[in-house]
Amino acid sequence: MTPVRFPTVCWHEKQVTFRPRRTWRGLEPVYAVLLFAFFGGRVVLCDIERRGWSIPSGHLQPGETPEQAIRREAREEAGIVLDKIQPLGVYVLTDSAGGQWYAPVFVGEVAHFTSIPDSSESHGILLMPPEDVQEVYHLWDPLIAEVFHYALTQYRERFRPGIPLREIYEQFARVEPAPENDASSHLQQ
Repeated sequence: MTPVRFPTVCWHEKQVTFRPRRTWRGLEPVYAVLLFAFFGGRVVLCDIERRGWSIPSGHLQPGETPEQAIRREAREEAGIVLDKIQPLGVYVLTDSAGGQWYAPVFVGEVAHFTSIPDSSESHGILLMPPEDVQEVYHLWDPLIAEVFHYALTQYRERFRPGIPLREIYEQFARVEPAPENDASSHLQQ
């Protein structure tokens, strides 16, 4: 398999690229964390004040790990509680003097939705088909496009979205047939 090559772009006077990774060891300093969260094959986008539609993201608080920070940010910005999450990679930001910062990126599944806190900078969420994200995303460039594609591919490979037929059959096998003379059968007559 040929490794994916990600372009380098400029964001706010920093050169930025993406590197696939499965661990954050050795990455200091961490600039921010980001999450590609999926629900039912759709990606979760947040409407963030002064940014617009984007994936959940944010800075670490003192003492937080990247995973703790992204779980908190997902809840604060999108009102989502995550099920499984896995490291996807890292954005590498380089300034003109050669200094580097890292932004760990996760891919994950939404377990369920909660309300967005009143104190949030988020105005709400969208559940978008991945192929439509570029129409609304606040910053769309070749790097973002390639990382979105990579995140979707990795999500499908790692999480296998959907419910296996075996689980559906097992659920139906446990259902007891309704007695013929119960109250609901009288309503149907």
